Amino acid sequence: MENLDATILATATASIGRGFGVPAAEVGIAITAYLVAVAAFIPLGAWLADRWGARPVFLAAVAVFTLSSVACALSPDLLSLTLARLAQGFAGSMMVPIGRLVVLAETRKSDLVRAIAYLTWPALVAPVVAPLVGGLLTQYAGWRWIFAVNVPIGLLLLVVAWRVVPAVGRRRRALDVPGLVLSAVAIATLVLGFDTVTDPRGAGRGLVLLLLAAASGAATWWWLRRAEHPLLDLTTLRVATFRVSNGSGSVYRAAVSSAPFLVPLLLQDGFGWSPVDAGLMLLWVFVGNLGVKPLTTPLMRRFPLVPIAVVSAVVLAATFAASAALQPETPRVLVAGVLLLSGVARSVGFTAYNTLQFADVPGPSMSPANALAAVSAQLAVGLGVAVAALVVRAVQEFQPAAAAPTGYRVALVVMAVLALLSTVGGLRLPRGAGDVVRG
Repeated sequence: MENLDATILATATASIGRGFGVPAAEVGIAITAYLVAVAAFIPLGAWLADRWGARPVFLAAVAVFTLSSVACALSPDLLSLTLARLAQGFAGSMMVPIGRLVVLAETRKSDLVRAIAYLTWPALVAPVVAPLVGGLLTQYAGWRWIFAVNVPIGLLLLVVAWRVVPAVGRRRRALDVPGLVLSAVAIATLVLGFDTVTDPRGAGRGLVLLLLAAASGAATWWWLRRAEHPLLDLTTLRVATFRVSNGSGSVYRAAVSSAPFLVPLLLQDGFGWSPVDAGLMLLWVFVGNLGVKPLTTPLMRRFPLVPIAVVSAVVLAATFAASAALQPETPRVLVAGVLLLSGVARSVGFTAYNTLQFADVPGPSMSPANALAAVSAQLAVGLGVAVAALVVRAVQEFQPAAAAPTGYRVALVVMAVLALLSTVGGLRLPRGAGDVVRG
């Protein structure tokens, strides 16, 4: 539900713009508001879970998310929608990371591979199915139903969570207010910078935001290393597998997150496909994601995690290169095959990196490690889409006479290079890294 809401609104911007009597481009602020709130408040959610316990904070987050979905569906204008999206993003920033913390805290190391496999698939599936689901809801029910469908799901989730979510955590520590302000500014300006710099009309403003993000990020790093009770505990980065999984894994995640953005545009703008045809073809990535899921746990029991992550990244890079080589006359069954293999690589690689990430993190450090991982994952998604959009715009700017697919082809090649670069950190880990979770 949270992952879908991050991207599903993009398909309805034109319809929302018509309903509110504003240009469709202005509706983008509602999408950006959600992404900023999700990323900026993750550190606060970690502190609240520690302070009050994961169970009540998780339940409160689900309740706020459901209520703000109602507010989104009933919004009379763009300002109301944007404010409701901010509240929705605030709740989402706690709902998913705290839900994951509950699972990690209650899972033995030997069962971590299986648990991570379950936790991974929603993040893989949502960006792939969002364009199709959003398009169908907007066309046949109206854009307000994009939010209204969250209500029965949220109510059911509250009932189930009340019964099954255990009480995890609860330790009293003061809120690191300077750390909260600095990290929120750094994360928010970085997300806004990613979003703005890709628009030629706001490129200068985006560059200023990115510079501000760099400055506030440096200040945040300085403060967190010196604070007595830091909002984000950076000492978890001393764990080699956690540090590499956040670094290399974020590069991998950035490459992966660009595919739901680039591939449909290549098929639509480059090959002239309809949005529905492009959305249906992208579902083959979803088929690959879920089809390989029963095999990921046995695979990671049988082979070390680092080689699996490296091979997955190489295969992913190959599928990006193959996507860049597609032609309008390429048989659709071949296009589906490339996307299917890409989905398999995404699923296996994500599960390997996410498992390796927490393999050697001790129990008491799981909460701060989970918060750092959630922040890096959220930023990696924004970075991947931003880099892809920048490459496309750069090609169109410097080669205006180039054929429509050229920008998307170049961007896919750049993403293939990023996927290969993500293997560098893993190759430097010692032999047997993360073997504790293989049982």
